[in-house]
Amino acid sequence: MQIRSLVVVAPSQNRYSAAMEQAIDLATAVDATVTVAILGSAGSDGKRVDIRARQKSLATDLLDRGVRINAEVVVLKPGVNALVRLAKACTADLLILDPALVQADAGADFALMLMQQAPCAVLSAQEQPIRSHGKLFVAAPASCEDLDQIALNTHVVAVAKAISQARKARMHLFTVYDQAALLRHSKHYSLAEIPRYETLVAEVRGFAAQLGIPAVHHHLIVGACAHTLCAYANRCGYDLVVIASPLNARQRETLSYLMNHLQCSLLVVSANASDDRVANLRSPGLFDSLVSPA
Repeated sequence: MQIRSLVVVAPSQNRYSAAMEQAIDLATAVDATVTVAILGSAGSDGKRVDIRARQKSLATDLLDRGVRINAEVVVLKPGVNALVRLAKACTADLLILDPALVQADAGADFALMLMQQAPCAVLSAQEQPIRSHGKLFVAAPASCEDLDQIALNTHVVAVAKAISQARKARMHLFTVYDQAALLRHSKHYSLAEIPRYETLVAEVRGFAAQLGIPAVHHHLIVGACAHTLCAYANRCGYDLVVIASPLNARQRETLSYLMNHLQCSLLVVSANASDDRVANLRSPGLFDSLVSPA
């Protein structure tokens, strides 16, 4: 996995943007091409002049900082579809945005919808007191319930590795063991049939070993998935949390909670596949094999 093309959503006004800073930082590190988009359509003639000036200012700033840009700065109508089409047209490997600025223009659910529909990974950039991407918290799989999504989890780790190598960052892999959720969502309703912690530890270790992740860098922690991931990342001062794009309502709830409570940036990795192919990544037989006999 290499990062060659970035799309970044820039503010329409001249203000600080964590998304722009992180895009410049990353593009410089990996020598990627950057496509800059501004959300919002021009209304009056005066507004058109302002937008043109902003386009020129952004392009000049990027070039002065040694960043390769793809054509001119693009002005898009607010909406998920426009950004999805742009990411596809640019064959983007990463799309970067400031959640607060985007939500102000396009609605509170915009970032969440984009993370579910984008053809590439989406980085929700937060301002960091220190250099960004220095310490990565990779939730793959975020929950033991998702151990069967092998291809998707592997892709999440591959993207996280690309980021960590570019930033010379430390990467740690986390999975949450939530016995109550396993009981609630499993077909098996007897507590004796829920996979034991020790069983899932072995599965997580095997997955991490296949990906070449040292034992000291992967962790199976106990708790409620969203709250545990968020609290651990915030308390331990991680700079970036990496997680898969949600495939079901439970995963969407986890992502929504992280977006609202994380104190650091959040990278959501798409499966880079059609809905049919993503559905085929699941293997019910694998999860069934983890269930201890009664």
